[in-house]
Order: sequence, then structure tokens, then C-alpha cells
Amino acid sequence: MVINGETKVVGLFGDPVSHSFSPAMHNAAFRERELNFCYLPFRVRKDDLPAAVRAIASLGLRGVNVTAPHKEAVVPYLDELSPEAGFLKAVNTIENEEGKLVGYNTDVDGFLYLLQNNLGNVFPLEDAFLLGAGGAAGAVSLALAKAGVKSLVVANRTIARAEGLASLLIRGGIFEDGKVSIVKLDKNSLRESIESSTLIINALSEDPVELGFLPQQNLRGCKAAIDLRYSTPLAPFGKWAENNGILALNGLDMLLGQGVKAFEIFTGEEAPLRIMKEALQNAFKIGYKPVEKFFAG
Repeated sequence: MVINGETKVVGLFGDPVSHSFSPAMHNAAFRERELNFCYLPFRVRKDDLPAAVRAIASLGLRGVNVTAPHKEAVVPYLDELSPEAGFLKAVNTIENEEGKLVGYNTDVDGFLYLLQNNLGNVFPLEDAFLLGAGGAAGAVSLALAKAGVKSLVVANRTIARAEGLASLLIRGGIFEDGKVSIVKLDKNSLRESIESSTLIINALSEDPVELGFLPQQNLRGCKAAIDLRYSTPLAPFGKWAENNGILALNGLDMLLGQGVKAFEIFTGEEAPLRIMKEALQNAFKIGYKPVEKFFAG
């Protein structure tokens, strides 16, 4: 990759960003497509967010990804939102269209990719249980509805936040009335409400097993458990799932799927999926677990 006066810069706004594998994924894709682009991480503190967003246009950045804690806070500073971003009031990708800043939520695409790539039609997605009610949880909820999930339970320590997400999903016609319920996330409330779920998703920044939230007994109806965190593939949550005969997945494929969509927004070209996937695999030093191991026969 040669940096010169024509190089288009894209990047990542967040705090922290040093842990991110997006630069490795995107720069590998740019090299493969022979594009004069460069992807850089920018640590943006909360108080600096307005100035950082203004700098996208003033410095001529082609666009940026947005990660915690700015996905919702960035919305008021943008000129236009995609339908998903507007519905969720959360943005993880910003495109600079000649000074007009357009916000997208490619996390929805990312979670759909994770579901389709790992689960496909192996089992029906019927009842999902979602731990957390923040920005990532909203994107996951929208993706679950698009994937055909019939009912959703949202568990959160702050009930008001869970109620807000549930109300949004019902008002927006994403789930039918009565098909979204909420439960307080604590050590005593999950035992009964989680047992009928076919899919469990952890959208918390912490590990629900370490917090003592999940039952130890086998959950007969549960087929898959997804941890949106991707830096610890064998975290206690994943080990808990495998010990119960449940397919354990982390958020790596969600990162890949949203990155593919962001690449296409930034460049207008088809993303080199294989190269991006290999770059992530190399960065994480882990492989992709085959579904057949858990659903043979």
C-alpha cells in the first residue's frame, strides 16, 4: 500500500480503538482490490465527538466506522440516516458524500450474515433471548426479525431501557404485539424465561456466566448461543454453551458482515469477502467452527 496525495482515508471512531481488528480487515481488502485507500483507528473521546464528526468533511475523509461509546451519540451530528439507522437511532458507519454525512447501521447486515453463515436453515429461528438492550441489541433485534424470529425476550438490568427497545420494535411493526417481552436481568429472574428459547444472544459488555445470570442445567430447546464480543472466543459464556451441547459462536462473523457492507459503502465496489475473512482469521488466530459438529444427522 502506497500512501500519496490521492489516498482516500477511512477509519474508526471510538474509545478505545486499540483492540480493533477492522484496520487489518479493511486494509487487506483495499490491497486486494488495488484501491488507493487507507483505514486508520482514531481514538475519539466523548467530549471530542462533535469536532471529530465535523473533521470528516473538513479533512476530506471518505468515511468512518463508529464504535462504542458513540453509536447513538453521533446521530444528531449527521445530515441523513439510512432507514435502519433512523429506526434504531444508532449509527456504526458514516459516509462522506461530498460534505454530506450519511449514517448507516451495518450491524444489522453483520448479524444477518452471522446467522446465515453459521446457522442457515439448520434449525428454525423461533424464540430468541437477548441479554442487553443497548445499541448493539437494537441492531440484533432488527436482524432477528428479518431472519424470521417469531418472538423475542429482552433481558436488561435497567428495565426502562428494555421497555424502550421493546416498545420501539412493536411500534415500528418489527415484531407483532405480544411477541416481545422483557425481564429484569439478575441472578433469579432468568431461570424460567430462558428455557424455551432456541437462540441466546449476549449483547452485554460483560460475561453473563461470570455474573451468575445463566442456569447450569441443560437447556433442551436451545440450539445456539452467540456472544457479540469477539476478543475472547472461549469466554465463560461460550464454554457454558458447549458444556450444555449448544453451538457457541462469537461476534467475529458479525464484524466481518458489517465490514463487508461498510467496505461497499466507502468504495462503491464489491467487497473481497474471502480476503477480509482471512485477515480476521489471521488477526484473531482462531478458526471457524463447523456447524456440522453440532447438528450432524
